[in-house]
Amino acid sequence: MNEEIDISTDDFLVPLDDYLSNGVHVGLKYKTADMREFIYKIRPDKLCVFDVRKINDRIKIAADFIARYEPRDVLVVSNRVYGRQPIKKFCEYTGCKAIEDRFVSGTLTNPEIDTYTEAKLLIATDPSSDQQAIKEASLAGIPVVAICDTNTRSRYIDLIIPSNNKGKNSLALVYWILTKEILKNKGIEKFEAPLEEFISNAEPQPYLLKMQEQQRRQRRKKGKRR
Repeated sequence: MNEEIDISTDDFLVPLDDYLSNGVHVGLKYKTADMREFIYKIRPDKLCVFDVRKINDRIKIAADFIARYEPRDVLVVSNRVYGRQPIKKFCEYTGCKAIEDRFVSGTLTNPEIDTYTEAKLLIATDPSSDQQAIKEASLAGIPVVAICDTNTRSRYIDLIIPSNNKGKNSLALVYWILTKEILKNKGIEKFEAPLEEFISNAEPQPYLLKMQEQQRRQRRKKGKRR
């Protein structure tokens, strides 16, 4: 359901409805002090709602920042299943490097292991599941750009992109926009890949199924009380 958000959208990177229909603005019930500045309101069901203008502005800033690096020096990670297809397509079009599977401890800090990778910039899909990569980037002096939900603590993160980082459509849209804007910054105006290419076909992870079942039970209980 689209939120009623009274903002000018003249300089938005995509139409406002694209943000809303893909749930980029819908956060969690839990919020940290680090993310408070990006939150527009709290819904009656206690879910936090991001300020869409701040999402848009941060994506724009992040794209400008990432475009300054050589693609081979940018590493993108996602331990979250729904993020693996978006980062794969992002790297396919931008030339950056992706780790689509589990991040192996030591990948950024131990030259003796097979998975060791040199990078000058790390992009993390979800700080809660990409903690190891973010910590190693900090130890190696590598700046970190991260897509951050309302529950994120910003330690070791240099540039926050506030967004729903749990939904497959939301992650797909954020990476699709980043791809388009980075290519534009590099002088490539024509980007015609459909958003659908970036959307994961993976099955929901067990924790999501469990959360959905809990939500159904809560709705049933509320219905009985009425």
